[in-house]
Amino acid sequence: MKKKIFAGVYLALIFIGSLFLVFEKSEVIYPALISISVYAIFFGALFALTTRWLFSAIVTSTLFIVIKFFNQLKVHYYKEQLFFSDINLMTDTSNMGTLGHYWLAGVALIGLLILLVVNAIISWRLLRPCKSFALRIVSLLLVVGGYYGANWSSTHYYDEWTQTLPKGRGTVTNLVMSAKNSTYKSPQFASSSDYFIQQAAAVSLANNKTEVTEKPDIVLLLQESTVNPNIYDLPAETKLPELFMFQQDKNVVAYSPMRVQTFGGGTWLSEFSALTGLNSDDFGSQKSGVFYFIVDHLNNSLFKEMKANGYYTVVLTPFNKGAYHSGHAYETLGVDRIIQPQELGYPGKLQDNLWTISTEDMLKYAKEILATETDKPVFIFSLTMYEHGPYKESHSDDYGIKDKISNKDAAGEFSHYMEKIVASDNAMRDFADFIEKRDRPLMFLYFGDHQPGISLNKYNSSFSSPSYITQFTLRDNLKSGTSVKTGELTDISFLGGLLLERANLKISPFYEANIKMRHLCDGKLNDCEDKQLLDSYRHYIYQTLQVADKAVAE
Repeated sequence: MKKKIFAGVYLALIFIGSLFLVFEKSEVIYPALISISVYAIFFGALFALTTRWLFSAIVTSTLFIVIKFFNQLKVHYYKEQLFFSDINLMTDTSNMGTLGHYWLAGVALIGLLILLVVNAIISWRLLRPCKSFALRIVSLLLVVGGYYGANWSSTHYYDEWTQTLPKGRGTVTNLVMSAKNSTYKSPQFASSSDYFIQQAAAVSLANNKTEVTEKPDIVLLLQESTVNPNIYDLPAETKLPELFMFQQDKNVVAYSPMRVQTFGGGTWLSEFSALTGLNSDDFGSQKSGVFYFIVDHLNNSLFKEMKANGYYTVVLTPFNKGAYHSGHAYETLGVDRIIQPQELGYPGKLQDNLWTISTEDMLKYAKEILATETDKPVFIFSLTMYEHGPYKESHSDDYGIKDKISNKDAAGEFSHYMEKIVASDNAMRDFADFIEKRDRPLMFLYFGDHQPGISLNKYNSSFSSPSYITQFTLRDNLKSGTSVKTGELTDISFLGGLLLERANLKISPFYEANIKMRHLCDGKLNDCEDKQLLDSYRHYIYQTLQVADKAVAE
């Protein structure tokens, strides 16, 4: 009897807890309508199959709790909500190595699965099934009613929901809304292109006017989880090392803090923006799946732009080609060849993700490619890996900040992160020396894809949303490159245009617009103070140029 009472109280708490999630964000009506409808679908389907009302209610309630935990895991690691497109990332078997790297998240997921199984067993044993056939009919009506309720709500309130992005309106609502509208639609922006066209006419570019006699080789390097540590508001008298990669010496052509669209992970979002010139946020709830759903619909990319200028284009990646659909994305965007370090002598199988490969090794292989491919100018897009997390809380407190910050665990994480970028710094200095000594012209732009996922949340920064700030640096040995100007902040979407402008290469109408927008708003995109100009620019590229309206073969 005591066991039954205990089990009943426990299951009652599970049910009550799920009600908080059902009515999450219910200050407006549609999140509650959608959550109740989804609850009705799961409860009705389970009851129709088992005729056990307690089992059906508890399993449905536990599923709501599990889904909420999934959402909180994503918020913890990426500071973003869970959407339907994330399911593709989580269920893509080629990403298992990446997901497995976050082993604590894996432990949490196993725990949630155990919770679901345990609750199902307890509720199954606690009450016998009902024998009424009429109740089964009622449960089927619940499924039908729930389906139509969720369908009507997601259709009727979709536009209202999109105004709440990127946060959305509750976990279940976000999943249903993004699933209901998961078919691809090019971003649509109100306003008109006229204002941007008028302002852009006053910007004069050197591109397309003269033929470049010797086109430079170009290396675009994504530095994994790299940010200048001076961005953090650290305790007074914290002594940080002077890192070469962040210095602005005479050989630096351009440098500025940079706006990105992800935190702590989601490298493909930064790759997408750097390689397409587009902001992943423009694609709303499909943002997480840009390498899965969006790249097929794009007409322009940095690879295509380089190839139009006679370049041989290469991706040098420490990931296998299946990871986060990257191989498909690179090929769709037009790259000539994808190279993994294993093909150049690094030990390992091609299906391996090289989590510990040094930045020194990645840049060594970039040099090898530059030395081998000499019949055409070469454009290399490469990624580092060594700086990747997770960062150990148990690491020694090398900077003596543990007793001076609120989150003590962050001291070890920060020291571990610093250890990684200090180890990579010599490789960056060596490559800069290589540029200076090289006879052929070479441009080297390196940038942090996102901040590391460490628990420091106080910043020494004047920018809004400082957790979405990294930086970029451009070095080269050009004798006659076009002078490029940077403002106080540069958006990652402008990196490709900056390279094209500096090298004075021919540009398409899209990259002409991209470069001119950078000039007009001093490097800012979504941070641009002139919101009329921002809206007009987005209308111009998406509605007038139709950059994301490429027809996809069935």
